[in-house]
Amino acid sequence: MAVLKIVVRILSYICYGIIGIYALICLPMVTGSKPVVVLSGSMRPTYEVGTIIYYKPVSKEEIHDNDIVTYEMNNTLVTHRVKRIVNGEFITQGDANNIEDGKAVPYEAIQGKVGGLAIPILGFGVQFINEHLWVFVILIAILIAEFLLSNIKSDKISVSEKGRGHEKDD
Repeated sequence: MAVLKIVVRILSYICYGIIGIYALICLPMVTGSKPVVVLSGSMRPTYEVGTIIYYKPVSKEEIHDNDIVTYEMNNTLVTHRVKRIVNGEFITQGDANNIEDGKAVPYEAIQGKVGGLAIPILGFGVQFINEHLWVFVILIAILIAEFLLSNIKSDKISVSEKGRGHEKDD
């Protein structure tokens, strides 16, 4: 039982670490920023695959040439740099791409402008957990097991002869 308690305790520390990292990743959301994981290399070297970046909704007037924006195209979020603005629409291009994106982006498709905060590598873990929700079930099970095992008392109780009740035969 002692070994099981130690193993579960170590696993629970890992769970608390994961929860803490998730909390730190979500902290910028308090200011209205939204996180997104970079899934392709189109923005290299500015953002590597697996980087978590944050975008924030802005007005059309706040978007300028050379800004990086996140927009929706075919139900997918894309993050690219604004090369120029033509007739109120945005011509974008990934930093690693040789040519501009094929279609101008209307303001209505823009989700927001990317800020300066970027967290490299952690996006891989976030993406894995988001795609495999069973991981949350395992984390919760480990934390429940840790709670239950930490509340089990393993003290040995000794019973002395004096403390035992003896009945007399009549």
